[in-house]
Amino acid sequence: MRVDELGERALVKQLARIGYPPNATLPPGDDAGAVPWGGGHLLLKTDGFAYRQVALQGMSPEAVGWRAVTAVASDLVAKLARPLGFTLALAAPGEARVETLVGLTRGAARAAAAYGAALLGGDTNAGGELAIYASGVGVARAVLPRAAEPGDGVYLLGDRWGLSGAAIHAHYHGIPLDAYPAIRRAGHWPKARLEVLALGAVRDALSGSADSSDGLAETLWQLAEALGVGIHLEALPVFPEVRAYATEAGVDAHELVLYGGEEYEVVLVVKPGGEAAVERALRAAGVPHHCVGRVVREMGVWYRGEVLARRGYAHFQD
Repeated sequence: MRVDELGERALVKQLARIGYPPNATLPPGDDAGAVPWGGGHLLLKTDGFAYRQVALQGMSPEAVGWRAVTAVASDLVAKLARPLGFTLALAAPGEARVETLVGLTRGAARAAAAYGAALLGGDTNAGGELAIYASGVGVARAVLPRAAEPGDGVYLLGDRWGLSGAAIHAHYHGIPLDAYPAIRRAGHWPKARLEVLALGAVRDALSGSADSSDGLAETLWQLAEALGVGIHLEALPVFPEVRAYATEAGVDAHELVLYGGEEYEVVLVVKPGGEAAVERALRAAGVPHHCVGRVVREMGVWYRGEVLARRGYAHFQD
């Protein structure tokens, strides 16, 4: 069977458990892998993509390199791990421009420094097209797995919901973003939220978390499916610039929030009774947050009582 016939999600299910230790700190398929280390946990994450998949209109090679490290850093931070270092691997055809590869590496180094870490080398290889693979290692006292129980509250952390989706929509529809600086910034220079690490102080009030990069709806469906629970969404954050762009582009602003992707924000699951402590910690750390729903027993995802269509980015499809 071809991988484009099987699909990315089904492929990952087949691959994730191969060689995976049964007593691992985090389950297979979580945002990162973890092993016990020095009284805490050492976490490792790798992410890769073809350059053409993520280079939005007007996006420089340096911005793409920044995005590669940010994607990895966001996965580590979502597990409450502080990044320690990153590596970058580049696969390129012979006709690739040296200046492009230098720009990618400079952007990756800038991002690593922004997260209090360093770019620790990497690898170069020949390839049929330009592709980037970033890896990162981080450390956490207590990790936060993908976990949820009925009755838990669901929070969206950050303020890029819908902004990154608008940037992607603008790229594919040729819409200039001169009037939308927040959308351009979210699409070209997203930043992993190190401030989320402050939640380590209220770890006992949390059930779990997940990084959102394949789209909010897909992330919620992944949580529900993996844990055998349901999520009832009651509200969504729709920011003014998202509304303005949606009106100009003739699209539904809620669609941009639910199906945009590339947010590098955190979906947080909070235990009943823990909301006040978690919200205090988030306010003190300066992290925008939005309580959007609850975890229920019946498996699925609903928005305002209607089943939420499952759509999101997946590799191996056109």
